[in-house]
Amino acid sequence: MIQYYRDLESQVKAIQTADLIGGQIQKLYSTAFFVSLSIRVPGKTKVIYLGRGSGIEGVWLDEIPPASALRRKDNFLEYLRRHLSSCTFLGLEMDANDRIVKLDYQKFGMKQSLLLLWKARKVYFVHSYRESPDGQLKILMSWKNRPVSASEEVTDLYACFDEIGRRSDLKHDIVSKQMLSAQAILANEEEAANMKAGHFKPGFLERKKGKIEEDISKARQWEKIQDLLNQGDSLDHIYELKVGDHKIKFEGELNAFERRNLLFQKIKKLKKGETILSERLGVVNRTIEEKPKSDQKVSTLPMTKIAWGEEATTSLISEKVSDEADDFKVYVTPNCQIAVGKSAKGNDQLRSKWAGKEDTWLHLDGLKSAHVIIRMSAGLPSTEEMNLAASILAHFSHFKSDWVPVIFTQVKNLKGVSGVAGMVTYKKEKHLRCPIVDISTFIQE
Repeated sequence: MIQYYRDLESQVKAIQTADLIGGQIQKLYSTAFFVSLSIRVPGKTKVIYLGRGSGIEGVWLDEIPPASALRRKDNFLEYLRRHLSSCTFLGLEMDANDRIVKLDYQKFGMKQSLLLLWKARKVYFVHSYRESPDGQLKILMSWKNRPVSASEEVTDLYACFDEIGRRSDLKHDIVSKQMLSAQAILANEEEAANMKAGHFKPGFLERKKGKIEEDISKARQWEKIQDLLNQGDSLDHIYELKVGDHKIKFEGELNAFERRNLLFQKIKKLKKGETILSERLGVVNRTIEEKPKSDQKVSTLPMTKIAWGEEATTSLISEKVSDEADDFKVYVTPNCQIAVGKSAKGNDQLRSKWAGKEDTWLHLDGLKSAHVIIRMSAGLPSTEEMNLAASILAHFSHFKSDWVPVIFTQVKNLKGVSGVAGMVTYKKEKHLRCPIVDISTFIQE
């Protein structure tokens, strides 16, 4: 479904009259055909669908997010989640000339904008944003390799598309013969998706059920203790008795009757525990039965790629970077090597060309900084090596303080953001404050 200019204009007007301004952007999803944003305002939630190109071009307003079986992930979705999640929706506008929409949102108390152009079956985007409340205004154009700093006087973001052929002669009198809804297109996507069974981790209720069943099995071992009593074997001279997962200690000088009574008390407690656990298991089983069943299928349809750097341009850039000198420094100690990126390009080179998956990556916590990687000859970095690396990080990041706040994780937990040099997403990070140490004799400028 390709929306012509008039079609797109009518959809934008529908969103403008839906009273969504001031709502919160929640639950960003992607399918092979769409990116969706749920906008929550008091009393209602609406979903804005953005076509990903290749015949699905335009915007749609709907009530329902895409089915979980159709949801997919890619770099563009992760980028949008990083920048737009939990932000305030300020509205949707349209260019007076070409098929360009501008989504305005508020972050850090300031207006930021995401623009999309549908052209030649592709989607190009421009993003005007700040990474922190006092950060420099930046503009990322998807067909370029990196964001550029911008002045506060930039008022016509639509003009950014001029260099890739924004049209001023586009006909505005053509309309589609039939306007399909987002749900109709999603139904077509599901039909074409060749759905297959997915591999899903058990949910919370399934894990809870398994744990209760395990505990019931342990509690039911009272039967073994009862069998032991029924055999009538002497319990004299036994200090500790092990039955299944349970240990019973006979402390002090106990006679035969007191020892048997101790086992009876243990049986009584386990029986009571089994009863309580069985009731809990029944509640969990009923909850699972009442829970809507998922089709547990996933789509195999190829994702429509956003025009985030032309493939030929990306190839040329990769070749150029590989021929350029490495823009990072490596310092050697008796037990490790510590490398630091000297630029955004150097940070990428450091991660992709030098680092190993098990090496340790450091970054200033919550602040823009260089990237530092520690490669150990054996084992994990010691406190002294972490302090040394943090001090090198502070030096190259021009951070002035007696203590350096850092986040760190292994390189295998990093993922570069396509089209944005030096930017990564990370997981399993840890936080640390390191004292500044003297590195004047270590770093020879």
